[in-house]
Amino acid sequence: MLINYSCTNYKSYRYKNEFTFSASKIKQFDEDNISVINSSLTSKNRILNSLMLVGPNAAGKSNMLKSISYARYLILNSANAMQNKENIFEDPDIFMFDENAETEPTEFYFEFSIDDNPSSLYYYSFSFCQKEILSETFAKRESNEKGRLSTKKILFERQGTQLTKTSEQFSKLNQVFDINPAVLFLSNCGGNIKDDLCPDGKVAIDWFHNIKFANRNNNSLDIYDDNPEYLDIARQILASADSCIKGLRLEKRKLDLGVLDYKNPDAVLQALNKSNVHNVGGGLRLSDDGLFIFDIKMAFEKKKLDGAIEELELSIFDDLYNISSGEQKLILYLAPIIKTLKEGGLLLIDEVETALHYYYSQLLIRLFNDNDINHNHSQAIFTTHNTRLLDENLRVDQIFTVTKN
Repeated sequence: MLINYSCTNYKSYRYKNEFTFSASKIKQFDEDNISVINSSLTSKNRILNSLMLVGPNAAGKSNMLKSISYARYLILNSANAMQNKENIFEDPDIFMFDENAETEPTEFYFEFSIDDNPSSLYYYSFSFCQKEILSETFAKRESNEKGRLSTKKILFERQGTQLTKTSEQFSKLNQVFDINPAVLFLSNCGGNIKDDLCPDGKVAIDWFHNIKFANRNNNSLDIYDDNPEYLDIARQILASADSCIKGLRLEKRKLDLGVLDYKNPDAVLQALNKSNVHNVGGGLRLSDDGLFIFDIKMAFEKKKLDGAIEELELSIFDDLYNISSGEQKLILYLAPIIKTLKEGGLLLIDEVETALHYYYSQLLIRLFNDNDINHNHSQAIFTTHNTRLLDENLRVDQIFTVTKN
């Protein structure tokens, strides 16, 4: 679970800004809004299930979520990018309104817990400036046999292209991967290495993989394709306010383009340009065994002239004049929401009230603040303009106001 986070010199954030999921001592809504993890984590064992960032337009709410998503992107992709001779630090999203920011570092800090055996606290931070990584630190505390938390152990510490401190496992990793000025050392743990080569690195990479962003451009269709049962859960949630919906179905149709090797994107694109296929439904998805059109169909009942009932299906993408924009948004958002609640992790949801009735916005928040539903210690960060949502069983320490300085 995420405990503390901070960022510096990113988009609209000139100086260090931070927030915490660590719960205060107040007892309000303890049973549902807080996850109690291993007691050996002392003051870190009461963790909030959700946070709400509230503020006016252009205050920086979205940019705070984007900063987490951006840091995640750098951590998971810098090693692979460099294999393709690409430096993803070349065009950083730094503060735009002060030229001095161009010569000052951008910094990110994560403190997170892994409630495993033994339970562990991890601390990871990095900074970079002008295309190069300046520093990177990865540390750990874990509970011992007596249930006490150990002192902080540096797993590795880096300054520029030099490791100044390193544990045995990261020394072994350094024998495989050199320190590159445009590659986060932790990023190498996401590659094809043995699990026992760098276990703490693998754990951290998995944790960052479990940060998801709910928006209209996410991979909802892929999630529903991998987990078709999620559509039925989504239908039940929708039906709580709209009983007319009788079913949701993922449609996956293969296109026959006559391509022999679908692993060759250029050949697929060339064949697609020669065809008369239009981008319908939710779009095209390319896999090793072909090119597919994805769509989600909503089922309704239609009464015929003779009184019989037949099923009518509408596409949430192609029948927008007939489908509520809020229900379309909700169906797409529910895929990563359900996945996060099922598997654990952190979900970022920007403007939870946009295009949604207050009831649905309230419902999404309560999905995370209900430990009978959220039993995998999943977390969410919401942003909103709607101050009415702040009254919905949220603790004071779950609410952060965002304003321009």
